Parts: sequence; structure tokens; C-alpha cells
Amino acid sequence: MRKVYICLLLILITACKNQSDIKVVSLPQPKVITPEVLSDELIMQPPLEMKSYGDYLLFTQPMMGKSLLFYNRKTAHQFYWGKIGSGPDDFMSASCIYHNYHDSVIEIYDTNLRKMVSFKTLIENDSISLTSKERFQVNTDSISTLGLHKMENGYYVSQALFGHKNMFVLFDKDLKIIKTFGEKPIKQMPDANYSYLYGWFASKGNKLYFASQPTGYLACYEITDKGSVKKEWDAFFTTPKYDTTPAFNWARDNQQGFYDIQLSKQYLFLSFSGKSFEQGDVFPQSIVILKHNGELQKHIKLDEDHILLKFTLEGDDIYAVGLDQMIKFNWKEAL
Repeated sequence: MRKVYICLLLILITACKNQSDIKVVSLPQPKVITPEVLSDELIMQPPLEMKSYGDYLLFTQPMMGKSLLFYNRKTAHQFYWGKIGSGPDDFMSASCIYHNYHDSVIEIYDTNLRKMVSFKTLIENDSISLTSKERFQVNTDSISTLGLHKMENGYYVSQALFGHKNMFVLFDKDLKIIKTFGEKPIKQMPDANYSYLYGWFASKGNKLYFASQPTGYLACYEITDKGSVKKEWDAFFTTPKYDTTPAFNWARDNQQGFYDIQLSKQYLFLSFSGKSFEQGDVFPQSIVILKHNGELQKHIKLDEDHILLKFTLEGDDIYAVGLDQMIKFNWKEAL
């Protein structure tokens, strides 16, 4: 049984100032729900990502030696694909940066190998084949990047962990660097080091969203079809704690932020922790729902027996995985 000792404020949104003069969003008391358990024994280790792909749930890095797992939501049929390696269509650390079921396209990126491969999928009789169509080698020069995300307008975005004053790198459709963008959200942070702000991307149309896992930092950018970038809004959902003397150092009692992010036509969904390592268990139990403009709509919390590390949307349902369970619940009923 997992115990949670998080004190949540009763007001909807409160703007306060900390040592960095940063706006911090406080969450309301959550609506507690009990999800439906689909599996008590996971068919894999906790995956890096979870996506919806037609009737399937798509997991990346589901187990040692495999790149992808397709799990049929209707039949529970499992299909593993890929292998660990450095061959043309092999991966060391596979992540799904783009998927379009209607066009039968999946794009896989490997941060370690710095390569992206675009695949055409074919589904027949609950069997799935992937055929590589294009391969790209990604060169970021002196910038050390983490992950990659493809937007609907064809641009790619990555996180700049080290080597540049800005947080993100924008690529064209051929994965050539166009520019960097995104200033430091904390002015006291050291230059060209965003390793403590790593996180996850989601996008719809020209809007890009970034959610940080070690902190509760959330940002929205507009990237136009011509490649111009504008920050729409940003906010912290946890208070950053750190020392600045003798050097900048993050405090151990920082609350963890967002473990996943998904978008629907109307809403932004985030898997949120809000717990620190001093509490031991930092695994997220909450889903925070906002409008695309950042307006807070709902705070949903799973009961103490469940967590959600990764999740995906399928209509009005959320499918999620924890350490040893796959669960499902209706988010619209909770809204």
C-alpha cells in the first residue's frame, strides 16, 4: 500500500513568489478515483513511452532486447518488434517521436545512436510489420541533446541538455538545425546546463508543450509554419528549491514534476508527482488537466493502490501503466 503525504491547497490557482520570483501554481484538492485494473502482472518492464495506435497500445523499450511492443486493447494480443543493436533498423534506446495510424507511419529516434528512422506499418490478422522508408543521422554539433519530437507542421524539437544557453533545438524536416530557443526559467541556473529540467514533449498543430520531470515546470510555445517561435506561457507547479552559494545546487527536497504529457483536442493531460525523494516514493498518482491556454480544469488522483508512470488517451479513457499494473479510467466522468 502506497501512502501519500502531500498537502494540497484548497484554492484553484494561487500565484506566489519564491526566492527566484517565480510564479507557482497550487492545485486544488483532487477528486480521488479507483481505476479498472486490466492486468496485475505487467507484460513488460515500465516502458519509456506509451502511445495509442489504432486498436493497439504502443510501448517503447518494453523489455530487454526489444524496441517496441504492440498490445491489442480488444484482444490482449501482444506483438514485439525490433532488437537492441546498432544495425540500420536496430536501436539502443528507442523512442517514438511521431505516429500517425491513418497514414500508417511511425518514426523512431535513438538518442544514443543519434539516428531517426521512419517506418511504414502494415497490420494484417493481428500481425504487424514495419518497413523502413527513410533514415536520418542527427548532427547537433557541440550541443548535447536529449530526445526528439515531431510536430504536425513537420518541424522537430529536442532538448538541449548541455552546450547552449537556450533550452531547445528546432530542426527542419531533414533534421538540420534551424535555431535554438527557450530562455532559462530560473535566472540563477548555470549557463548551458538544463540537465535538471529534462522532460517530455507534446504538440498539436503549431503549439508545442514541454513538461519537466525533476521539477514541475510547464511551458507552451507556438512554432509557426515559417519556423518563427514565440513562448505563449509557462508556469511552475512545484517550487524550485536550490542553493546559490558557493555554487548553484538543487535541493534534495525538490518535488518531482511531470512523468508524462498527452493532448486531446481541448485539453492538456499531465501525470504529476508533487513528491520529493525525502518521502521515498515519488511515483505519480495524479492527473492534472488544463485547457490548451494553461487554465487549470481538474486535479484527479488515483487511490493509494495505484500509480501512473506513463499513460495515453483513447477517446474518453486513459490507459496507464505503473510498476506492475495496467489500468484504465474514464477522465471525462471525473471532469
